[in-house]
Amino acid sequence: MGRWGWRLFESDQDLDVAIALSNDNLGITTGHWEHRLSAMVHQTDMLAPQEAVALYSTTEYAYSLANVTIPYVRQKLDTDNLGERMFTASRAMESDPDDLFQESKYRTIILGALMMRAGARINRADLQHLRDLVPQINCTSRRTIFEDHGFRAPGKAQFLAALDHYQPGVPRNFQDPSCFKCGKIEEDIGHKPLKCKKCNFAMYCSKVGKMKTKFSSRVLILHRTASVTSGANIE
Repeated sequence: MGRWGWRLFESDQDLDVAIALSNDNLGITTGHWEHRLSAMVHQTDMLAPQEAVALYSTTEYAYSLANVTIPYVRQKLDTDNLGERMFTASRAMESDPDDLFQESKYRTIILGALMMRAGARINRADLQHLRDLVPQINCTSRRTIFEDHGFRAPGKAQFLAALDHYQPGVPRNFQDPSCFKCGKIEEDIGHKPLKCKKCNFAMYCSKVGKMKTKFSSRVLILHRTASVTSGANIE
């Protein structure tokens, strides 16, 4: 299972779940949509063909994503409470006793992230459920020897910050640079998070700058070794 980053949708795991949700994984038909759920986040895939990567970096694609794809998905999710029904279906599958790696609960997390990416409506009960799920999901800030399940620490922070700043109708871009400690983005703090001078990879906002040294060293080690240990292309 590949990983090329530590945040949401920067791993095969997250993109695979997004694709599964786009393929009627919950028994709710969305696979026929002109723009699928996964179309909002597959731009993060660093293992995509070079032609696709080149397309994702164009201003034309960015405009279409923001003004066509995301509004289309939001309208679909908000019509007839489809998003709420998808949450209900996903939550009903979370109690599987054989789900050792909490994959069903993590699927609900990814569904919530996709809903926030679209700026779709999420009711208060589902927002609270997402918050309650977070501490139940495996989270690590270290490299993993075998398969990678759940959050990495920066992705967990990113998800919690998205919940804190959620507004219906306002899409949350998980590709925006986010603080590796608090998960906030420029829209939350009024300035872009700064890249760590030590590892040149992690990002931090000024409020946690004094706390970053130990974590940055760990990120630097992970950045150099992840491709060897998990098959990910992170360089």
